[in-house]
Amino acid sequence: MKQLIISGLLYFSFTNMVNAQTGLYVPQLANFDVAMQNLLSTYNVPGGQLAITYHGRLVYNRGFGLANTSTQDSVYPSSVFRVASVSKTFTGVACLKLFEDGLLNLDAKVFGVNGILNDAIYQNILDPRDTNITVRMLLQHSGGWDRNVSGDPMFDAYNIATVMGVPSPPSASVVIQYMLSHKMLDFNPGTQSQYSNFGFCVLGRVIEKISGLSYADYVNNNILIPLGITNIHLGYNLLSNQLPNEVNYYDFPGASQAYSIYDNTTLVPWPYGGFNLEFMDSHGGWVANCEDLLRFVCGFDRFNTRPDILTTATIDTLTKPSVNDPNYACGIAVNTYNNWWHLGSLPGTTSEYVRDGNSQINWAILLNTRDQVGNINSAMDNLVWSVLPSINSWPTFDLFNTTGIENINANSQITFYPNPTKDKINFSDYINLELRNVTGQLISEQIQVKTLDISNQPKGIYFLTLTDNKGQVLQRSKIVKD
Repeated sequence: MKQLIISGLLYFSFTNMVNAQTGLYVPQLANFDVAMQNLLSTYNVPGGQLAITYHGRLVYNRGFGLANTSTQDSVYPSSVFRVASVSKTFTGVACLKLFEDGLLNLDAKVFGVNGILNDAIYQNILDPRDTNITVRMLLQHSGGWDRNVSGDPMFDAYNIATVMGVPSPPSASVVIQYMLSHKMLDFNPGTQSQYSNFGFCVLGRVIEKISGLSYADYVNNNILIPLGITNIHLGYNLLSNQLPNEVNYYDFPGASQAYSIYDNTTLVPWPYGGFNLEFMDSHGGWVANCEDLLRFVCGFDRFNTRPDILTTATIDTLTKPSVNDPNYACGIAVNTYNNWWHLGSLPGTTSEYVRDGNSQINWAILLNTRDQVGNINSAMDNLVWSVLPSINSWPTFDLFNTTGIENINANSQITFYPNPTKDKINFSDYINLELRNVTGQLISEQIQVKTLDISNQPKGIYFLTLTDNKGQVLQRSKIVKD
């Protein structure tokens, strides 16, 4: 549970920073480096990411550990992870966008001849109470399904395909047909709140029916692209379909294997074919990095620092608590401390974003494993809250800015070129400088130079800090070597 920050409440001791990080090293935020390293070490996590925005500016964005333990490839800020149930917020925002545009009534019935999903394939309904389910009930987990009573159909792909007489894995629409024609509800719609992956699966089809687009196309065209996000995608079941820059996923040590959703005979690692990520699109299927995840969060955080994708009134509807659960709204968890968040968890994945409304801070954490008993969820949830009391100042730069990082002194007249470069950086005047690589390692430190030679450095991204003769930082910039 999210709480107010309590000054001095630290859940770990800070030690010397280790050098396994990638991304820009920010000295005043180094305690976050230590906290992430401690988390990875304590819970045997191969790799992770942490990114933080302060007043709408991306001030921290680092990778930790390994994306692939076999090849020893590092996690970078550009690495992408499955975000699991964090996907529900994408679906919630998409539904509220349709609502704002006058295309979707949140109290509209979903099933039955007068429902949104009134297609012939959805008319074989076993439980008449299904026709009372509304869009709002689905958004607030009040549709009538309790996975603790009747199981979660989103993890029953092969059995559903067999019953419905289709190849496995089935489509999302087949799962809905199965649930309508073969399952009774566990409670009267609108009377309880029971977390339901299936309910958000249905919402994906509602979005498709109303918009006339695929779920992915609607979210991309109306939410992500307008926010400048082009590198969030729906993921795939198998390692052979791994997306560019996607990490590998690892189950906890000693975890059993699963029977493949494709044939129910072959034993496979749970993260790769033990469940069907591809029909989990609208409740658990998105793949992202922390930077783009925070671009998304900043698009509905209701702060005045970056433009929101929804109006203030619509965001208020998005985040209004359910009558059945004061800590859940429409695809987003909320509390009385003015914090919003969502956790995600799948075999091989743990994820979270948080919006600290009182401090105008957002953050996202992604890990490429999960533990057996869920302790990692609590530790991840506490990580940033625990470090915040130790932070005395925040950077003024914005890593969302793709053309550079920080121009600290508005009177600085220093320019440099070319960028990208193959060998040398030329400066418009003599300058003192530091150059670091993506792990934060100091590559070069020079005084009163007009040219920096990096011809002996490998291709990649570097971070340049320019200072005056008094040691005052004038500018920080991102350098790309081709």
